[in-house]
Amino acid sequence: MIRSTTAKLGKRCATLRVRASPILRPLVATRCITNKADEVFTKLSDENDPKRDAFFNYSWGSWLVNDKQEKAKRVTKFSLEGLTDVLNEIYADSQQLAKTVKSNRIPAPNHKKNLIVTLPHNTMIKDLGTVNPNEKVRVIRMASIHEGKHHRIYKLDTNIDRSFVLRIPYALENGHVIESRLKSEVATMDFAHLKLGINVPKVYCYGVNALNPVRQPFVLEEFIEGKLLMRDWNPLVDDKKDSLPDDNLKSVVEQVSDLQSKLLSMQFNGIGSLYFSKDYERPGEPKKSVYDGESNPDLQGRWIIGPTAERVFWRKKSVLNKEALSKFLGPWSANEPLEVVKNTGLVEAENAKARLALKQADASPEAVDETTLSEQIVSFENLATVGPHLFDSGTTTIPNVKELLKPRLYHPDLDPMNIIVTAEGTPYLLDFEGSSVKPFILHNSPQFVAYDGPKIFDLQEDIPDYEKLVDSEKAQYEFMYKRTRNQFLWDSALNERNNKLISAVAPPVKLLRSPYIAAVERKSDDEYLLIDEALIQLAEVWEVFYKNGLVKDANYPLTFSKETLEKHANDLNAFHEKLISRPFAATQGWIPQDMFENLIKAGILVKESDSSYTVKTENLD
Repeated sequence: MIRSTTAKLGKRCATLRVRASPILRPLVATRCITNKADEVFTKLSDENDPKRDAFFNYSWGSWLVNDKQEKAKRVTKFSLEGLTDVLNEIYADSQQLAKTVKSNRIPAPNHKKNLIVTLPHNTMIKDLGTVNPNEKVRVIRMASIHEGKHHRIYKLDTNIDRSFVLRIPYALENGHVIESRLKSEVATMDFAHLKLGINVPKVYCYGVNALNPVRQPFVLEEFIEGKLLMRDWNPLVDDKKDSLPDDNLKSVVEQVSDLQSKLLSMQFNGIGSLYFSKDYERPGEPKKSVYDGESNPDLQGRWIIGPTAERVFWRKKSVLNKEALSKFLGPWSANEPLEVVKNTGLVEAENAKARLALKQADASPEAVDETTLSEQIVSFENLATVGPHLFDSGTTTIPNVKELLKPRLYHPDLDPMNIIVTAEGTPYLLDFEGSSVKPFILHNSPQFVAYDGPKIFDLQEDIPDYEKLVDSEKAQYEFMYKRTRNQFLWDSALNERNNKLISAVAPPVKLLRSPYIAAVERKSDDEYLLIDEALIQLAEVWEVFYKNGLVKDANYPLTFSKETLEKHANDLNAFHEKLISRPFAATQGWIPQDMFENLIKAGILVKESDSSYTVKTENLD
């Protein structure tokens, strides 16, 4: 996600400055590894200068295991010269567009011979400004402003007093996966702006592989000046004296809910993800309209629903080649709303089988045991079995169930950290990676408000003798209350804006989709146990759900033996103990860099002979 430069970047940052010279343009690399920045000079024309490499290397954290390999995957070295050529190309295009295209038209994306794609309606003179005659666009300063989970963000300042954002994805997945992700994300941003009226950064151009002039997959887009909405978000703030929610807290929820309401306003004719029509062509197949009622000829046929780009379908799937993966990606008919659940289970099972085969052949460097992979396969196949039975489109027990099953746009990062508010108060939704079109009944709550723990709506009424409790106990209940309050504020905002969809947050509906949500949100290998837990909970209430008309089938599709249930309970307890007893287990061994260095100095992290790090808990105070 893009960080505004008005936000503090912490002690770690990186900048490049280009100084004009009649002979050469030395590059100044500034890396703020401490509070005092160092400068490194390099010739702009020398792409192989090793001094430049530090600017492209990952630096925001380290891993306890496989640190070198993980950082190597996140190197984002690109061609500064090629980037400059691309900037000058889109400026040249803007001059030509001024002569040939009316300002109110929306031309189709332009797929160029050098393998970049430009969006002409975003590269008009009114969007880019002009360059003085006989002058070229030059990058005079470049700052690395964010190193995220999936990509790195650079801010580019130019000699024409205009800033850009360059986003480069990490090479964590196979090339065909990165290609599909980028194509879908840009098309979804385009759709969100042109059709839904959502403010997003203008995308000027993009490239989906390393064969373009930038020599990396990339997106070049508008830089939005402002502050992150997260600055106003304090999830544990106290209520006001009149017991009403804090004004800032409520304002943040409402601003994010406004964006969600726009995302949900369109009903689609299929399930998958959005692409530009030319990016997903199926020879011999008739093109289907993405939605009904389009009257603008410039938008008719502009987008198409193609394979899903949702993260669960590509995250850590590098062992599956393009052909193997594509079988599970859709797109699917709007009349088969639960196919996405079934295929989530199938793709995860296929991935676990492929990983297990490599492990058994002693050809896998992964630190995961065969037993875990074998049990994953069972869990995911169980999810695929249950998926088609989760919801009955004919039920009258769930109000407006047909509305809930209609495909709508799902944004996985609907979060204050992904929204910048300008000085004028205009919110911009930034990163659209992993967006998909699927039934609203399968959308999960945004992570910044999601809470599945014990619900406390009133401390005095819900907790007996609350005032007599010690402070530590009060603090625990207050935490539960505030998390409950935040989720309630979110659900209330949904009800105000889309009351026909409010049944999706009813507890029985949440329980029905919980195995699927556990799969979508799974972050580690051991979290297949959370899918099992959700499936077992469903088994316990299935008969009641059937009698009340929530589900169509009288018998639950799965059976669990007593031994299976006992083993699951033991495994789940061991998993939770592992999270508590092993520091950084929840982050899969990743540690922010400043903390990592401080822990080494304190003797808490010790490097082993295999270059991994061990946490010496005995050295903790």
